[in-house]
Amino acid sequence: MSQRIHSIDAVRALALFGILLTHASFRFNYLPAPGMDTVSHVYAWLAQHIFACKFFMVFAFLFGLSFFLQMDHAVERGIDFRGRFCWRLVLLFFFGVFHSFFYMGDILTIFAILGFIPVVLWQVPTRTLAIICILCLLQPVVLCTELAGTSHFLQETGDKVVAWFAPQERYLAMQDSVWQNGVWNICCGHIHSLVYTFISSGRIFILIGMFMLGMLAGRTRIFEKNPQRLLYIGSAGVVVYGIGLLGQQFLPLWMYWWEQIGFVLMFVPWAAWLLARPALSTLISPLTAIGRTTLTCYITQNIIMGFLLCAYGFNMNVCWTTTQVMNAAIILYIAQVLFSMAWLKYHRYGPFEAVWRRLTRLGMKS
Repeated sequence: MSQRIHSIDAVRALALFGILLTHASFRFNYLPAPGMDTVSHVYAWLAQHIFACKFFMVFAFLFGLSFFLQMDHAVERGIDFRGRFCWRLVLLFFFGVFHSFFYMGDILTIFAILGFIPVVLWQVPTRTLAIICILCLLQPVVLCTELAGTSHFLQETGDKVVAWFAPQERYLAMQDSVWQNGVWNICCGHIHSLVYTFISSGRIFILIGMFMLGMLAGRTRIFEKNPQRLLYIGSAGVVVYGIGLLGQQFLPLWMYWWEQIGFVLMFVPWAAWLLARPALSTLISPLTAIGRTTLTCYITQNIIMGFLLCAYGFNMNVCWTTTQVMNAAIILYIAQVLFSMAWLKYHRYGPFEAVWRRLTRLGMKS
């Protein structure tokens, strides 16, 4: 495995940590919360300004990059992997449904649905792919509604859909059994995530754009060639990030997503460059381990925290402050790092990754 892959796995591990802290800051959607202490307010600020949505976008970028690497590797072996990748997305969707039974904020089903777009665009010329990427990142629908002063229409439409499927009082309720909680999550609660992505926020365009951006990063080999380019791209990301922050007073929703784009352009190249340094070799090994078991860790961390917080488990949500929830999440992440390192000493893939791979390769001769 190349150092480039090691660094990307490590970036994926950091993104997983960011998503975990985001979930923890919102108490894994188990509301309401006990009173906020000083540290809880600090965590809440960090979640809002540093973690929220940003690492979700990093995951989308890495999804596009991983898609390219898998397809490119298949092409080198003379295999058209598009059909298998579509089947792989179907399997990912069912992983997401399983995950949704325990956590209503699942992202796997969303990635599985939108993941067919890179398959369709796999063979388009790089220039065409770049144009599609830019158009998506420009958020044309959100920009038009912002300029027309009707951006509230998207949110109001989304709220109506959510209210029809999942009334707020049910969303705030904590079910007494795993089955009650799971059925509500899948049938109603998960609608929140889908509506937010496809209607309320305009996130769908950013996700597609990030998929394309990851594919472009793979095509241009930016993680293989002169590492100095990563520093330049990261610096450009700082500029975009700053523009997004400053512009939110004029076009709040549109510029908010540009802040997310800037963060990805800043974080991924700089993190990959730093983690490829020999001085950080002791750090990259544990991060690479959890980066190779991301699917397993993402699903299990929400299941475990659900049992800790929800009424069908230990019901700690009624007494833990946000600080305690965040601390528990950090401890869980450290435990997952140790588990991943131990597991990969004897296995090539994480538990869920191994099942995913085996089901993907059903019927294949090699």
